[in-house]
Amino acid sequence: MKNLKNLNFLIIFFLIFIYIPLFGLVFNIQDGLENTEKRNMAEFPKFKTAEQFTDGILKYFEDNFGFRYSFMRFATNLKMKLFKTYPRSVDIKVLRGKEGWLFYKLGNETEDFEGRVPFTKEKIEKIIKNNKLRAEKLRPAKFYILIPPDKTVVYSEFLPDIILQKENIQNSRITSLLAANTKSTKSAKESTASSLNIIYPKNILIQNKEKGPIYYTTDTHWTYLGAYFGYVELINTIQKDFKDIALKPLDIKDFKKEEYIYDRPDLLNMVNIGAKNTEKSFKYICPLDENRSNLRVLAFGDSFYEHLDPYLRCTFKYVKYINSNTIDFNAVKDFKPDVVIFEIVQRNIRQLEISDK
Repeated sequence: MKNLKNLNFLIIFFLIFIYIPLFGLVFNIQDGLENTEKRNMAEFPKFKTAEQFTDGILKYFEDNFGFRYSFMRFATNLKMKLFKTYPRSVDIKVLRGKEGWLFYKLGNETEDFEGRVPFTKEKIEKIIKNNKLRAEKLRPAKFYILIPPDKTVVYSEFLPDIILQKENIQNSRITSLLAANTKSTKSAKESTASSLNIIYPKNILIQNKEKGPIYYTTDTHWTYLGAYFGYVELINTIQKDFKDIALKPLDIKDFKKEEYIYDRPDLLNMVNIGAKNTEKSFKYICPLDENRSNLRVLAFGDSFYEHLDPYLRCTFKYVKYINSNTIDFNAVKDFKPDVVIFEIVQRNIRQLEISDK
């Protein structure tokens, strides 16, 4: 009799469990969790053919079933605890490192760390040629390319041993590009500069890791402290072209340090699907209200620029930023900058060959 009661309980529990998603879908019950996937959910399909309608229903249910994020997070955590790995949809994006560190797997970041996706000679030549043409077209403004290193490069000690043992810096794309740029010389037929102003602040970031987190543990981006050292390297390079101006990077000690809650760590969002994720860090508040340089700065870049922007605005009176992986020459014409900064994270440097607007 006891076994029968237990069996009945299991059957009832199983039926409730499998019908909860359908119940939530019919009555549009949300589980109160934030949608962190940043994509449009499938809509209820219109009937065209039976096959298309069936496929549409499946996609609609997959995206909209009740308590979706709770179930997905439960499944993710269960697999992590039982099998010490992520579900396939997460595992292709996120690499679990040591001591809770997460790394980004897309964009060939880990493959580049291992030197398995090198640039061809033709690709490097195309990138250098394209950006020399940019520098020429931007004159009299000075052109600078800032390439924040991948997190795998700065915090490689937290990579899994199987990845760390395959490190091949000499065959990475950034190493090849920097070497080719150094060897670039001015020929009689060229009117462009002999080499590009490429700032790759790998060394300064690694040298200052003991001062605080340079990158977020559960996010792909650098912290405000990491961006500060990128800013230092950038300003030191710009200063060489404007020696008649008293331009130098601001001292981090002059900034007001405040605790900062980073509320959207992208890698943790991928792992803990639907959860409200945060990571504690620090933010640095500008100490100056005046005495900024009159140089006009126009910047183009990706999401890494966000943490860099406050330091530039604290240094220059006129700063304009455009989120773009190309140079908008109409914006250049309108703004009339003295300095043009093109920021692009290391894993995306192949985009340096993309044609401008």
